[in-house]
Amino acid sequence: MSIVNTEAQNTGILLDAGTNELEVLVFRVGGQRFGVNVAKVREVLSISDVTSMPSAHDAIEGVTQIRDLVVSLVNLPKYLFGVTPETQQNPTDQMLLLEFSQQMIGFRVEATERIYRLSWKDIVPVPNIAGMDSPITSVIQLQGSLVSMLDFETIVAEFDLDDSPQSGDCKQSQVCDDIHNLPILYADDSKLIRARIKDELTQAGFTNLRGFQDGADTWEYLSALSESNDQKTLSTHVATLITDVEMPRMDGLTLTKNLRKNSVLQSLPVVVFSSIASKDNEKKAVQVGANSQVTKPHFGELIDVVSKLLQEAVS
Repeated sequence: MSIVNTEAQNTGILLDAGTNELEVLVFRVGGQRFGVNVAKVREVLSISDVTSMPSAHDAIEGVTQIRDLVVSLVNLPKYLFGVTPETQQNPTDQMLLLEFSQQMIGFRVEATERIYRLSWKDIVPVPNIAGMDSPITSVIQLQGSLVSMLDFETIVAEFDLDDSPQSGDCKQSQVCDDIHNLPILYADDSKLIRARIKDELTQAGFTNLRGFQDGADTWEYLSALSESNDQKTLSTHVATLITDVEMPRMDGLTLTKNLRKNSVLQSLPVVVFSSIASKDNEKKAVQVGANSQVTKPHFGELIDVVSKLLQEAVS
């Protein structure tokens, strides 16, 4: 079953940028409800003919062929809950074929429910707790129970399945001394991605960094800055913004759209850093006024783009 060509049509594809809406496919694992952005879902398929991979992660069942494509299959019940009677493979299990970060990966789930159109305002970020790493970024109260949004990028990073090319080497990026101390903000709901962005920017020589968990916190901070600064003094507090698209409460496209409507913030350089590399997503980023777009996890390219924007701003 193709999600893009069937069920999504029943709720309407989100064509406009900056509406702060998304469509979520709800599925079940271990008797619990989880969600994934429909923009990442290629198909929902039955599972057959899985070839095991020696020395692979325990949660990697192996590889399977889908027409002319060979993809890795992740046993999501096993990854999330370990080996229990409830997470044993079942003939009725389904595979979510997801596409993000320029790769396709299959995930075993127990069943798919349906697609819901939601506002990012209704999605609540999971609080950061020291010492606790979780692949859940946010939760939704939906029809009497919580739906957890999974951070598939973090899951895949643990398996080291990412074979997407890295553009450039951020450690070797040539950054002018006069932009090293310029303040850079970054917003991403993934704790792992925020840490990687900070590490890569630091290794590239940048020293004035501040991260946010979602678009709403970022907008609140920037909106307050606009009330006490003008365009000339703003750069002492923020010189560029790196933002994810998928974030609870306010997505990155809505955040960028808000910036462009603000007389003080309208010229702030914005780089969209997203795992969804679709043409539709690229068009939406252009529509709301993003200066540039980089696909995760191309951190080298991200550093190069940020450096270029800052150098242009200084000159």
